[in-house]
Amino acid sequence: MSTTVKTPGTPVKSSSPWSAATVDGSQTRRSLGRIRCFKQCVESMKSGTEPFPAALCYVPAEVEYRIIRAARIAVYAAPSIQSRKLAEIAVMKDGRLSVAREMCNADGQWGQLIKVTLKGKDIPVVADAEVKWVLIFGACKSGTDAIELIDQQKEEEVEPKTFDFLGRNSKKTISRWDKVVEYEFSLKLRDDSCKVAPPDDEMVSLLQTLPSNWTLGHDEVLVQFLSQHIEKDNVNLGSIRDYVESIDVSSLSDDSGPQNLTDDNPETFWETDGSQGQHWIRLKMKKGTIIKKLFLAIDTNDDNYVPSRVLVMGGEADNLKKLSDITVDHSIYGPHDLLVLSDQSDHIPVIELRIKECRDDGIDTRIHGIKIKSSKERDLGISHDLFVKRNLIRFPLLDGFEQDVIYRRAIVLQRLVQLVDSILPYLVPRWDYSIGSYASLEIFRQLLPLSRKRMLLVDQFLRESETSSPSSMPKLYINRRAAMEHRLIPSADVHYKNSVFNQMFDGLKPRDPSQKPLDFRWPPRYEQWWECKFLCEGIIDQGGGFRDSLSDLAEELCPSSASDPVPLPFFVRTPNHGNTDATDCRDTFVPNPHCNEFLRYEWIGKIMGACLRGKESLVLTLPPLCWKMLSGQEVTWTKDFVAVDETEVRLLESMATMDEEAFVAFFGDERTWTCRLSNGAVVPLKPDGADTVVVHSDRAEYCRLVQETRMNECKEQILAIHRGLLQVVPQSVLELLTWQELEKRICGEPEISMESLRNYVCLDELEQEDTKVKYLWEALENFSNEDRSRFVRFVTGRRRLPAQIHVFSGDQMDVLPSSSTCASSLFLPSYSSAKKAEEKIRYAIYNCIAIDTDTNAWEE
Repeated sequence: MSTTVKTPGTPVKSSSPWSAATVDGSQTRRSLGRIRCFKQCVESMKSGTEPFPAALCYVPAEVEYRIIRAARIAVYAAPSIQSRKLAEIAVMKDGRLSVAREMCNADGQWGQLIKVTLKGKDIPVVADAEVKWVLIFGACKSGTDAIELIDQQKEEEVEPKTFDFLGRNSKKTISRWDKVVEYEFSLKLRDDSCKVAPPDDEMVSLLQTLPSNWTLGHDEVLVQFLSQHIEKDNVNLGSIRDYVESIDVSSLSDDSGPQNLTDDNPETFWETDGSQGQHWIRLKMKKGTIIKKLFLAIDTNDDNYVPSRVLVMGGEADNLKKLSDITVDHSIYGPHDLLVLSDQSDHIPVIELRIKECRDDGIDTRIHGIKIKSSKERDLGISHDLFVKRNLIRFPLLDGFEQDVIYRRAIVLQRLVQLVDSILPYLVPRWDYSIGSYASLEIFRQLLPLSRKRMLLVDQFLRESETSSPSSMPKLYINRRAAMEHRLIPSADVHYKNSVFNQMFDGLKPRDPSQKPLDFRWPPRYEQWWECKFLCEGIIDQGGGFRDSLSDLAEELCPSSASDPVPLPFFVRTPNHGNTDATDCRDTFVPNPHCNEFLRYEWIGKIMGACLRGKESLVLTLPPLCWKMLSGQEVTWTKDFVAVDETEVRLLESMATMDEEAFVAFFGDERTWTCRLSNGAVVPLKPDGADTVVVHSDRAEYCRLVQETRMNECKEQILAIHRGLLQVVPQSVLELLTWQELEKRICGEPEISMESLRNYVCLDELEQEDTKVKYLWEALENFSNEDRSRFVRFVTGRRRLPAQIHVFSGDQMDVLPSSSTCASSLFLPSYSSAKKAEEKIRYAIYNCIAIDTDTNAWEE
């Protein structure tokens, strides 16, 4: 497969984040060198046997550090401060320390000691026969560290050039893997201006070599593990990204979003669009960050948008405590920094800044930026301790491999993704680039979750392809009672005219021939796409009814209850649904192979695309096979179709290895040249197939035809959904997302864990210590995943996270809780016991979904 790249130095679309000044020839050669190395890595991954380039796996045989202050250095028998101490060396300022085979663990960065040089002389340490380890950097920064070492190699880059006795430049030494890649692959005529430091050949070989049973599938699982266990810089966080993992806000107005808090531009600001006193900024801090000073940038010229009182809360996400309560001095004129928190001694995982009051009773507020001064744990790279057995329990494919093997492979994969990040502007230069330009990325698309720059491209492509919001909001009139009657007995209306789906599909069609159909490519801030009027239900739709309509739509397409009939013809339950021996995906659906309503499939694709662009979700429980086909990833029979029809996959595996006697005994004359599709229909595999018996000698051909037929049974339907998706989302976005990311961006988080749910619950005028709050958490702890999904829908109208949930206190005792889906609010009564709370909440979430107010139903 060829690799299509854009020539380095060619300018990209001016609005792209990758736009840059014209580069010189040297930069072009370096970029081409990285691209050539990348192409060789692609070929290595395709072959499965060829090692990665030695330059990518380069490790210097020796790294020299300079000692900047006198200290005593401990020498250990192993890279652990708990191991045997071999010696302790007194070193002086400006001494040299040479190490090899550096590695990181919980203690910090280690190196195997080669020698210590003081005043130009090597000093003895311990017997040469022993492996000697020194701790180069501790895990935590501290101004009182006993010793701090500086990488001598980095200093070389800023020192003035020196010359030999003939007046020639001294050779610059290259000892970083990325620079070695550029040097080795630049194809520049070599000169004597630089040299590569001698490599540690044994270590390079270890990084290149893998066990014979390691496959690309192991790499994919390892990337999943790393993406869940290591922090990635959020490149949207500007100067505070070293300290903050993510920022959430209560609301935003138009383009004045949270990105303006971190762009270091005093002219921009985050502006709220919510209720008075209910505005907040939530900072999820990176591990080890200790706040020394936290500032909010405000401007008193903003009139009644200026905060008057800021309450700072902090702690674990589910247990925030008051840290400070700041009254703002409005006598300070103009833009300035407001100190809201200082001199913290411990790491605070979550900090929430609540703007409780604004000047002159203003309703909304403006904040121009966030600034942080902090100490933080050193980011030393991937830790060897990460790959202990207890962390790999959820990743059984990695079990059985030595910790050193996984650690080394993780380092190589991280380097590979860093290489890709550095050349992404040349591989994917614009959102409307032609299909097929991503061929080089496809082979390791599953490795892209480690990329730090890919999501910037995704967001940029979505922004460049968006259209303006509609001038008027469509209004839908939906009779959910008639839809429920159809859902109970679908056979009574084969044309499903009373379904929510049909009412929405017809209701959103243009009424005027000159009116354009909805394109669903609106900005994310356009949060409500239509207004819903549910007949016989009292409601003023401010977002809750709209979200309810999406939940109802998803429930009709893919019912969440296994016992409910499927009221629409577009999807059918997979054969695994009725297979008690199936090990995976027993609750999923696939497109109906015999449903040819392709325009409606395209419309489903458009709604999916709108969810990907926005904040809503459409919960379609499709197997990985469908998501891979929608994202353009390769699918295979043994790996992917097993999640659709495991019985068929296992049967064909057995048939392929049967001898003739076993074949006849097992199948006899019953197996004909037909196969059963996922919707139950039996189709012939060749002319007169239903009347022709499969014999042993033809079993290989029979297996091939079954696999071909089943793998393509819903191809046309998937292509129709894909066409609709591409009308809303650029092809480039789909090809930069893994299938798991595509599913999550459309459907939301499939599992609602207590940890994730706590992150989205905001207690308003309530404390974690309140009895009713404790009872709420206890009830949710006892809920199943389906129960929690119902709870989220009861409060927000959504079936999956992310969805912000505000909890307010109710006055009554032992009654059903109430909610406002428009405001995503739960009104929680008091309960006499945790059991009573669980009973009332569970009843409400299953039986109180209709939106009823004081409106008389007969007035409709």
